[in-house]
Amino acid sequence: MNDYWQKIQDMNQDKVLSEIETLNKRLFRLPEGSPMWQQVNGMLEEAQLRHRDLLEFQRAEIDTTPDIIEIGEIDTTVYTPDYTKEELVHNIASFYYDKNGPITDNTQQEQVIEDPKLPTQNSEPQPSEEFTIDVPKFGAKK
Repeated sequence: MNDYWQKIQDMNQDKVLSEIETLNKRLFRLPEGSPMWQQVNGMLEEAQLRHRDLLEFQRAEIDTTPDIIEIGEIDTTVYTPDYTKEELVHNIASFYYDKNGPITDNTQQEQVIEDPKLPTQNSEPQPSEEFTIDVPKFGAKK
C-alpha cells in the first residue's frame, strides 16, 4: 500500500480522477466483503483523500483574502498626572473629606453617658419569649 500511496501522491488532479473512476469500476465487479474488495476499497479511499487535498490546495491558491483585515487606526493619548507632593496630599485629603466638613483628628474619645431610664444590658443574651418554640432534639426521649 505504501507504493500505491506514493503513486497517488505523484499524480495530478486529472490522473487522480481517472484513477478513482477505474477503482470504482473494479470495486463494483468484486464481491463485497472479500479481501480483494477491501484492498481496492482502501485504495479508493486513498485516492479520494488525495483528490480532496488537491482541491484544498487549489482553493488556497485562489483565495486572495488577506490573513489580517485592516480596520483602521485608533489615535490614543495617555494622560499621566504628575502630582506634586502638595497636590497629592490635597487629593487624598479630599477623598477622605466628610460630608459634614473636614475630618478632624480628635484625640479625646467621646464618653458615653448612660441614661438611667434605659435598662442595662446583660452580658449574656436572653431569648425573646415571643419567638421561643420547642425544638425537638435529635435522639432525645420524650
